[in-house]
Amino acid sequence: MSKEDIEESIENIVKIMDMSEFIDNRIENLSTGQTQRTSIARCLIHSPKVYIFDEPTLGLDVLSSASIIDFMKNEKLRGKTVLYSTHYMEEAETLCDKIFMIHNGKIIASGTPQSLKEESGVNNLRDVFIELARKEDI
Repeated sequence: MSKEDIEESIENIVKIMDMSEFIDNRIENLSTGQTQRTSIARCLIHSPKVYIFDEPTLGLDVLSSASIIDFMKNEKLRGKTVLYSTHYMEEAETLCDKIFMIHNGKIIASGTPQSLKEESGVNNLRDVFIELARKEDI
């Protein structure tokens, strides 16, 4: 990336991640949420073709979480691949085309959000997971 492209990318990420108030601070002076946003921003700077995230919204406020989810949706529309690990089923339902539910290290279900809900007869992924995990524990 050229210097201009990097600077433009930084400006865009600062807006998306709502980092303008602390962009010039040292990392050790940031809150947990600010540190999380900074870590994610570092991954975004070079606009990779594949994103791998593990709990990217952990410790973030609702608006920051929404910004990250919206960013990932836009990246998907641009043809990017997003591998997203989360305990927040609402996020998975919003973002993911295909879901693998893991309980005790074992895949207990996989499919589209809609197919998982239809197969379980419930209307949200949280309840799908609870139902399947409880069956596994029996």
